[in-house]
Amino acid sequence: MFKICRTLIFGAVLSFIGPVTAPAQQTPDSVGTGGKAPEYAGVKEVQTNTASIVSPSYGREGKERVVNDTELTYSGLWDFDRLLARSSGYFCNTRSVSKQAGAIATYSFTDCEGITWYAHAATVAAAAAIYIDNEFIKEVDCTKVGPGGILFDTGEMTRGLHRITIVARSGSVEIDRLLSRGKVTGPVTIDGANRSFVQYTAGFKIYPASLDTASSLAVAYDDKEEWEFYSKGTTFRCYGETGPDGGMMRIFINDKKFRDINLFSGKTASGQLLFELNGLPAGKFNRIKGVVISRDKKVAIEKFVIADPTCLMVEMNRQTDIEIAMMGRHETTASDPAGWKPVAMGARPALTGVTLGTGVFQQVFDRNVSYLSECLKKPHWVNGKDGDRIWIDILSASNEGRMLGGMGNTLRYKEIPEFRKAIDDILEEIDRRQYANGRGYMMPYESVNYKISTDTWPLIMRDEQKNYDRAMLTKGMLAAGGAGFEKAYKILRPFYDWYNNAREYLPLMLLGSMGIQGSIAGPMVYHSPVGKPADIQTNMKYYDMDWWLEALADGHPEAAWRFTLNRPHNYLLTSVCALFDIYKATGEQKYLDACLGAWKIYSEYFQIPGGGISLCEHNECRPKSHRLTNGPVNVYETCGSVFWIDLNHRLLQLWPGQEKYAAEIERSLFNGVFAAQAENGDTRYFNQVNGGKFPSFAMNTCCEIQETAINGMLPQYIYSESDDGLYINLFAESSFKFNIGKQEVKVAMNTRFPYGKDVSMTISVSSPVKMKVRVRVPSWLNGDFNLLVNGKKTGKAVPGTYITLDRNWQDGDVITWEVPMGWKAEQYVGETRIKDATRYAFSYGPMLMALKGPMMQDALQAENEPSVRLKMTPETLISKIRQGGQPGDFMIEGLESYNFTPYFSMHGGSFTCFPGLDRGR
Repeated sequence: MFKICRTLIFGAVLSFIGPVTAPAQQTPDSVGTGGKAPEYAGVKEVQTNTASIVSPSYGREGKERVVNDTELTYSGLWDFDRLLARSSGYFCNTRSVSKQAGAIATYSFTDCEGITWYAHAATVAAAAAIYIDNEFIKEVDCTKVGPGGILFDTGEMTRGLHRITIVARSGSVEIDRLLSRGKVTGPVTIDGANRSFVQYTAGFKIYPASLDTASSLAVAYDDKEEWEFYSKGTTFRCYGETGPDGGMMRIFINDKKFRDINLFSGKTASGQLLFELNGLPAGKFNRIKGVVISRDKKVAIEKFVIADPTCLMVEMNRQTDIEIAMMGRHETTASDPAGWKPVAMGARPALTGVTLGTGVFQQVFDRNVSYLSECLKKPHWVNGKDGDRIWIDILSASNEGRMLGGMGNTLRYKEIPEFRKAIDDILEEIDRRQYANGRGYMMPYESVNYKISTDTWPLIMRDEQKNYDRAMLTKGMLAAGGAGFEKAYKILRPFYDWYNNAREYLPLMLLGSMGIQGSIAGPMVYHSPVGKPADIQTNMKYYDMDWWLEALADGHPEAAWRFTLNRPHNYLLTSVCALFDIYKATGEQKYLDACLGAWKIYSEYFQIPGGGISLCEHNECRPKSHRLTNGPVNVYETCGSVFWIDLNHRLLQLWPGQEKYAAEIERSLFNGVFAAQAENGDTRYFNQVNGGKFPSFAMNTCCEIQETAINGMLPQYIYSESDDGLYINLFAESSFKFNIGKQEVKVAMNTRFPYGKDVSMTISVSSPVKMKVRVRVPSWLNGDFNLLVNGKKTGKAVPGTYITLDRNWQDGDVITWEVPMGWKAEQYVGETRIKDATRYAFSYGPMLMALKGPMMQDALQAENEPSVRLKMTPETLISKIRQGGQPGDFMIEGLESYNFTPYFSMHGGSFTCFPGLDRGR
């Protein structure tokens, strides 16, 4: 969540459901308004849609076909608004607006009997010329919109293939959607520049269709560039250009290799059938992907022909409208707890008993303690109010959650008397207002705020109170409970009894500002000592959308970057964690399937080398776009790294032998969480990877809340315990006390990692104990693991696994192993490229490495954003790396002005994690 930048404001509304009779057990909190609508500047009132029929905007099924503005082919300058508020009234929450005279938009319809163009009325003079089948029809005044938003209609046309072309003549010409009348019976052509059906990596250059050309052309010359198409029909055809310079592409169907396609021919020919698919799975959207596998050869795509024109983006929005309306009518249901089959985890995190020793983990932990101690000395625990008074005055409950979370988690591993007193004081304040409010309501403002917001900045952020603010306080309360404060649980339970019965508000939870982020709270409460089935059932009825679970399970990246409610964001990962918690409680497979699909989506489409999550609010984050530019805002928000760790930690508990989950935790800790912490313990909102690091804050930003909480619980990620032993997940100087049966066991790990490769562990027991010690063999291992027990070689270590040592352990037994690290270069395929260069990221073991030195003004990654361009291949650069004078520092032979250092340890100076180089092998 980002509220420092105010350049984009998401519309918000005062929403209400029609008259609802409260259940007998519910009584409003004592600070209600007595039925009078609250009065705030800029408040709008709307009726929440509870209709049982689908909006006519989607067309009459079988007789009309609607295409959203993202499906058109554009040439010239256009603004593409892809993150509009659902309340703004745009179809699929998007619109396109011309920025120059002569800008063109075009679309071809099959089996068409008439075309209608919908838009909102222009507020200043604007005009467009309409061409049908390349014949000029008329000029349209875009300020004059007819009933229902109709800007132009062809009237009845002879059934067949018809093409509409809109040419901006003056002003800002807007496109919301087009509608084609007539039942589609034959195959449908999708232009190669249709950015709703097909997505390209940035190396594809698009030559859009215009009045003079029937099809667009998408061209790439480099290997690793790719396109991906979402098709619901059983047949699929791809057309393009072949020729003497034709290259190769590898085709995948739903992630399975189909075959390689050769685009070579003796002479250049366009409109060629490149490949055809038949018998695709029916009734679902299939992902067809083409990956360029040739270099310096041409791969050119023109169009696709499919049997079913259903658009995934439109279908997601249609299903959302249906499910939201059902929630408004309280028709959504939850499963019966009597049929739940709770899932036993394979291991448990080390929630207590871990003591950190000298090393990176201890340094981060201690800085966090210092940060919290300094906050306690300040008014409202911050350096000062942010200019818009969002973080402290509007989202005030999150401020309490921040301090409770950071201090509560810390107290599980280190006793700090001032933290105990501070938590007591905060809980006392919450308890007093809960008592005054009545009926369990604990928040620091009226509950009526759950259904109001304004469309004026910054008061629009009231819309985050019902979800973000509630979730942040809930997390903090649970952390306090975990530290032994029973009072936290005694406050939480009555509040969630109130919340789970708040029928007036529950249908509104998904609406407004990033509503789904609130879904994490209830399931976390359920898994606490005071949980009730209703904490899960409320989510099932008012958060869980069937279409979203299915799209996640199917691995569609659209479910993330085109999330239909309010805006896509890395906070969707918290909702995925909620789905896991529901699976854990119920055993319902659909929830686990959604989690695993989401893991695949984020890891394959929205994660850069180093682990940063490249999907964030305020930007259209296309799959694998991985934008690196810092302006107007960055995308690598610290919250994203924390939520990714949360998800992987849950999966690691379920399947503790799956090394990939531990590897993701390790990578995100070093390159996200540790990198975001300033030397004084403050938090950086973004992890910028080029130019310089983002400034740090102590003003209760969302990223501070996540950062201080996770830094307080760092010890829990090192070890996991099970009934038959323990798992060693991460390498850090530490000790861990736990029990096998009734016997206490202590293990002590000694290591300088990541500044050294040697690790040893000493076992202390009062009498021999049989247990399994499972040691992680990291996937990045570069050499012999050299595992020894009491000096004797044992076991075969395979990178990317855990090795199990099952024996009777004696007091003083010692396990030793080595974790040698090596250099790795990963090619960057995102949109922020450097001219005449290929960008690479370099890692050393799990650490993303920063190339520290002066930026080059002739190596721009964006306007006014210089980077570094070196005239060598990545293989040559790695061959020139030499160990420096300090741990973690590396010199580069022949480049005295530059050196590599771990990104997480940098606090000042210029650097890039993605230098431009000559193309490697």
